Amino acid sequence: MTEEGEPSVSELMEKQVLTVDLNTSVLDCVKAMGKRKVSSAVVVSESDDALGIITERDLVTKVIADSLSPAKVLVRDIMSTPLITISPDAKMSDAAELMSEYMVRRLIVVNSNGNLVGIITARDLARVLAKQHDYKVAALNALGRVMGEPTGGPYQ
Repeated sequence: MTEEGEPSVSELMEKQVLTVDLNTSVLDCVKAMGKRKVSSAVVVSESDDALGIITERDLVTKVIADSLSPAKVLVRDIMSTPLITISPDAKMSDAAELMSEYMVRRLIVVNSNGNLVGIITARDLARVLAKQHDYKVAALNALGRVMGEPTGGPYQ
């Protein structure tokens, strides 16, 4: 925690980031995302430099909406760039400000050498806020998906 008691990005970020090579097909990327149950993948170069990000929204707006074949499209052709990055030492509020400023739901966490060390999402922020409010704010619980596994409903 920072001096003010606010969590740092390093405390909230996911360290096991799904990465895919520039020349990965969208189909293989989607399969990897499904297997890991994540909504994004960071696109890296041969030297593991983070270059872009593929999100569910990219898949819908740049592949499905254009009736492209996911097996024939490479992630390099649809990835979102430039990456919006943040330091692991930054505060949670800094992450929230960047997400708001750039209207993104994910920030790539890089160390002082520019190496990928994690990813932080709007959901991560919502989970912290939900906990700070003792899980009494339904909107934060919903955004953070903090109430456990789904127990039914139409989307099961």
